[in-house]
Amino acid sequence: MKKIFNHSIILSLMLAFSQVVQAHPGHDHAHWASNSIHLLTVAAIASVIVAGLVYKQVIRRRKNVSTISTKGE
Repeated sequence: MKKIFNHSIILSLMLAFSQVVQAHPGHDHAHWASNSIHLLTVAAIASVIVAGLVYKQVIRRRKNVSTISTKGE
């Protein structure tokens, strides 16, 4: 029951604050730096995704190497 209560409080706060965030006036897409700012934002998101995938592969390979070395003993 406590878990449901905590989730309902979190959901209520998220809904309350999302209205404030969505109420901002936005930004000017006609500004000369708008395209480069959007490109940098997409590049930052892509780099985080790539870093996560690389990290996942490194962890998986370390786990496989340690499993193989313990089996060989």
